Amino acid sequence: MDPMERARLLCTDIRESQEYRDYARCKAEIAGDDGIMSLLNEYARLQMEMQLAAASGSRADDVSVQRFSGLSALLYNDPRTSSYLLAQLRLQKLAADILQLVTAAADMELPH
Repeated sequence: MDPMERARLLCTDIRESQEYRDYARCKAEIAGDDGIMSLLNEYARLQMEMQLAAASGSRADDVSVQRFSGLSALLYNDPRTSSYLLAQLRLQKLAADILQLVTAAADMELPH
């Protein structure tokens, strides 16, 4: 079987995994709430901003850090958004582990 066909099968396996099912269920529970979705989008934007700043050796501005901290507390104190974010983390971990295996197989290991 060629690598692309195996990749398609892997995609099917991911969609059938417990990590994906949990993520999809949690996402569906909050999908209709525009307020929550807006907060989650802002959280993701701020998270990316801070990660990019850290990767470049700088620090995000204090307002962004405070906003992110406040959003984190708010989102992780709500059972629906907390479940969603934790399910998303577990699915991202699965994807990262798979990527690490694939890059190692191709002698292209990524730094940890």
